[in-house]
Amino acid sequence: MHEADIHTSQMISFFLWLDKNHKTVVRLALMALLYTICLAPICAQSDKPKGKFLTDSIEIGKPFLYALSFRHSPDKEVFFPDTAFNYSPFEVLSRRSFTSATDATGKATLDSAIYQLVTFDVSQAQVLSVPIFIYARGDCTAVFTNKDSIFLKKKNLDPITNNEALKPEIALAPLRSEFNFSMLLGYLGLAIGLIGAIYWVFGKDIYKQWRLIKLQRRHLEYLRSFNKLLRNAREKNNIKDAENAIIVWKNYLERLEKKPFATYTTREIMDNMPDDSLADALKNMDGIIYGQVKSNTMHVFLEVLKTGATKLYRTKRREILDNPIP
Repeated sequence: MHEADIHTSQMISFFLWLDKNHKTVVRLALMALLYTICLAPICAQSDKPKGKFLTDSIEIGKPFLYALSFRHSPDKEVFFPDTAFNYSPFEVLSRRSFTSATDATGKATLDSAIYQLVTFDVSQAQVLSVPIFIYARGDCTAVFTNKDSIFLKKKNLDPITNNEALKPEIALAPLRSEFNFSMLLGYLGLAIGLIGAIYWVFGKDIYKQWRLIKLQRRHLEYLRSFNKLLRNAREKNNIKDAENAIIVWKNYLERLEKKPFATYTTREIMDNMPDDSLADALKNMDGIIYGQVKSNTMHVFLEVLKTGATKLYRTKRREILDNPIP
């Protein structure tokens, strides 16, 4: 079989592969077939590599084909550039190499390949020259093809050359604000870590101060209510106000000592608070309240009760300050 026929058979196999895998380039593949049939015999008569685009015009971003062939002596080892080669201003998508074809005389071998390229360059005319590499004596010699040109289709150039259609846009485009959740999580983590560190170092002291503040606030609330009733009992000599003052006093002691002072009798209170002056004041107040006998000394007895509660408050405060927090 003639070497051109062999090469044509190889090209047909390649086009079937293109039709299966790259349907967008079937039309270009048919052009490649015509090129091989018509020009392969011419290529076989030259010892310089031949490179030719298989179409005269292209579009930006659409693939096209480039044919490369080289006729040489069968004893030479030849390498064609692969897809890693720089085909600037083009980019290579794929390469298809064909089996070497040697003529009937055995004096000439034809190697060929088809490259699928694409360009994003907007130059009207674009040129490509590709080397083949001949191996001899441990080194490779690059032999370049003649330069071949290809042109962008006019419709690709019209939007670029029509400067009148280009107008500067100077208006500021509003941007939608978005909440930065990553920054929020970062701040939360930082805050939690900082609070944890402070609590680890000062946690016991902070808890102790908080107990002292709460104890003081309750004591001030008690004094405010008790002093108001004490003042009424002194100025108006009102037994009801004196009775309410004792109720306030017992409720305060109950919260302070965690014991049911509100339900305790005078005897039970004395068992928990052994104090002679406090015992005399409670007995006198019991006589005034239950006997409904007005006395000008009610406020004196109430002052004794207030003093006893204040002593108990100070004792409780001292316990908090002196005892370590577990």
